[in-house]
Parts: sequence; structure tokens; C-alpha cells
Amino acid sequence: MRLPFSIAVRFAAVVVIVALVQSLVPAIQPPVSPYLSALSVLPAADARAATHCADKTCASFGGPCVRSIGTFCAKSGGQCFTRGC
Repeated sequence: MRLPFSIAVRFAAVVVIVALVQSLVPAIQPPVSPYLSALSVLPAADARAATHCADKTCASFGGPCVRSIGTFCAKSGGQCFTRGC
């Protein structure tokens, strides 16, 4: 019973030390230069594709597109191509 208690005390001590060091170290400042854009400090959002999906797939090699959930059908040069949405 003494061993788990001592391990818990050591773990708590490490957590307290890490929290103190994190609070005492200043945050990293962005670089300051006259050559940087004013927008360079803004975080960039992830690029997102359109959420519209036609829900169609190829019926055959050169055939028409038929209904299928989660796929997109396109015809080009007499061929039918299917990809996921």
C-alpha cells in the first residue's frame, strides 16, 4: 500500500513542476519585421471542398450515370469516371 502512495506523490510533484515551468516561461512572440505582412500573424483556416455530392456512379464503361450514394460520376471523352465524394 505504501508503494502506490509514493508513486502517486511523485506523479503529483512532476505535474506541479511542469505546471509551474509552463506558467513562468513567456509565450513565444511572433517575429517582428517591416517586411512581414500584417496578416502573417493570423491563423489560416483549412481548405474545405464543396459539400454537394451528385450521388451517381457509372453504369458501365461508357454508359450513363446512375444513382448511387456517396459517389460522383463524370463523363469525359466517351468514358465514364467515378470518384467518392
